[in-house]
Amino acid sequence: MLVCVNRSAGAHDIILSSGSFCWNILGVEHRDLALKFSGQDGSKGDIRFGDGLWCDLKTGAPSLVGAVCSFDCRVVNAYSDSSHTIFTGEVVAQTTRAGCESLVYIDGCFAAPKAV
Repeated sequence: MLVCVNRSAGAHDIILSSGSFCWNILGVEHRDLALKFSGQDGSKGDIRFGDGLWCDLKTGAPSLVGAVCSFDCRVVNAYSDSSHTIFTGEVVAQTTRAGCESLVYIDGCFAAPKAV
């Protein structure tokens, strides 16, 4: 799994020091949570975890209960470039919820794929 994280983002140093991250694929019902985590509603830091139910899979990184899919990853490499760090991770645990519609981000909005 590969994620690019801005070095000024709150999660950056946590990923670097913990050596893990969890990548959650959100469902259409998680639109408000997506706005919160993207900072579009003004939220920052740990306050974003106040909504939704969270658990640890294997690495200790927070995994969203009810996500369409969650990939719990151990950082394998970190490459700094410009303003971001590119983290590559080995998936060590994964959850899937069948029959869900994923949320996508397109043209500056979160939407259901069939609406795009």
